Amino acid sequence: MNTSSFYQRCLAACAAEWELAATHPFVEGLAVGNLILPQIRHYLIQDGLYLQNYVKVCRTLAERVSTDADKKMFIDSALLSEEAELGIQEQLLGKLGLTWVAETPGSATQAYIRQESSAVRHPSLLVALAAATPCTVLYAEVGRRVDMRPETKSPEHPFRLWLDLYADAAVQEMATQWIECLNRYALETDVPEQVEALNAYVASMQCEIDFWEQAWQAR
Repeated sequence: MNTSSFYQRCLAACAAEWELAATHPFVEGLAVGNLILPQIRHYLIQDGLYLQNYVKVCRTLAERVSTDADKKMFIDSALLSEEAELGIQEQLLGKLGLTWVAETPGSATQAYIRQESSAVRHPSLLVALAAATPCTVLYAEVGRRVDMRPETKSPEHPFRLWLDLYADAAVQEMATQWIECLNRYALETDVPEQVEALNAYVASMQCEIDFWEQAWQAR
């Protein structure tokens, strides 16, 4: 079996989920800038809760991989989430006149945290990687797509900070590195392990959809 494009197999396994996550009404609202304040506040706060755990996931992956280059990549990914993403959330809340309110993680947030926290401890490194990959690559893809749209070009766009972060070349390059790493580790696994990893990828993609939907429904 050709595993050099394992990532493409992941996308094929969740084709409908991938496209729904990339074009969800919440994403459309980000692009056109018409989300209402309760939606964007709920999203930013819940995403902050999620990212605190994702930082731990990335650092655990850094401990598990075998090469210094891969370790550095996952440490850098943790720093991106911890410094850039969480930092942008705080700035955007302030720009919109919103304040951080301590919230309990929503059901979708809790489910996604459980999904990745469980998978990152899986005996198979490929399963751990596959479960954690959608977060990085989906946001990069959304950032790339949204950046191509004319309505996102205005410097007065209310979500300018968010749009600029995920369209940034560093985020795009980080996603490329995750994909390369996923493909490379797939080469070292057998078919049953690959199938389990595909299932983990699909499960995380569903979590992404549920996370968007949770924010979309906030009023």
